[in-house]
Amino acid sequence: MPEPTKTLVRNAREQDIPTVAEIDAEAFSPYGTAEKPETFQLRLTAFPDGFIILIADNEIAAYGCSEKWLTEREPGLDENPLATHQPEGRILCITGMAVKMKYQKRGYGLLILDKLIEIAHREGCRKIMIETTHAQGLYLKRGFTTIQTRAERGVSLDVMSLDIESYGSKA
Repeated sequence: MPEPTKTLVRNAREQDIPTVAEIDAEAFSPYGTAEKPETFQLRLTAFPDGFIILIADNEIAAYGCSEKWLTEREPGLDENPLATHQPEGRILCITGMAVKMKYQKRGYGLLILDKLIEIAHREGCRKIMIETTHAQGLYLKRGFTTIQTRAERGVSLDVMSLDIESYGSKA
């Protein structure tokens, strides 16, 4: 296991977007589900309080972004958050989350997930939704359940949810 590194989680800034897009491409290009850099820029504009990054070794090691919805639905790749984010929504959708490969297996994914759960609590959300190609185990550790499997761009995606009213404040 690598030496523990001092980490910092903070809200994303505009200058972080190119690195976030690189991390997303590294994590999701093999699945054909990497998103466009412009999508991350729009997410930061739509819901800056729901977009976080993790700094380790003085570089961005991971990110998580989200938006709030009024109703449950299937997330879509590269959706325009200026159209889908609803400030009064009570469902937090994690629209993107990844850890740079060289920083994986250090617990950073759970750290980002826990911070997003805290954001959901702070925002008064009652449920969190996520769509994942391969990280089901990470979400299962925090009590998420698979509610549906679907395909997009020829890839199988599990739609998972967490009812945070019953979750309490474990995060």
